[in-house]
Amino acid sequence: MSRPEKDRILRGFALVVFAFLAASFGGWIYEVICVYLLYHVFYNRGMLHLTLCPIYGFGAWGLYLLLHKIKNSALYFVLSVLIASAFEYACALLLEAVFHRNYWTYEGWPLSVQNRISLVSSLIFGVLALIFAKCIVPPLKKAVSRGKALGWFLAAAGAICVILADFAIVVKGMQS
Repeated sequence: MSRPEKDRILRGFALVVFAFLAASFGGWIYEVICVYLLYHVFYNRGMLHLTLCPIYGFGAWGLYLLLHKIKNSALYFVLSVLIASAFEYACALLLEAVFHRNYWTYEGWPLSVQNRISLVSSLIFGVLALIFAKCIVPPLKKAVSRGKALGWFLAAAGAICVILADFAIVVKGMQS
């Protein structure tokens, strides 16, 4: 494998990780703001101790990978709303099955489906998907293209280790 090809892989890995972190942090901010606006209290909506909601990182990348070739923003938005709604519903079912706990509810929200998804939240997810695709990924691509590829890779690998350690601590605490 040539040096430029290795660098491309290292930079691609770093891009995925740092964009994932940006979406996860943005999702955490969105969640905290929603709870504050609805209930007038600060509540850490994240599952982790870190200020991250990884489900937003997975959702953002999933949408991006499925839709990145679509240049029409309106179509990207509509497809993001539909896919995000299906993803959120599936995640609600999965988390309930695995952890025997509801991590969110849309009880009382207009046009909710079994209190697991809501039209309002789905529309917000469409907006967030557009922000990720148009405002997060392009500048991160540019940033990661500068500097040493190995440095970007090591920083990204370190971030993953921190997240995985936090996840392990949370899961171990759930078993106690």
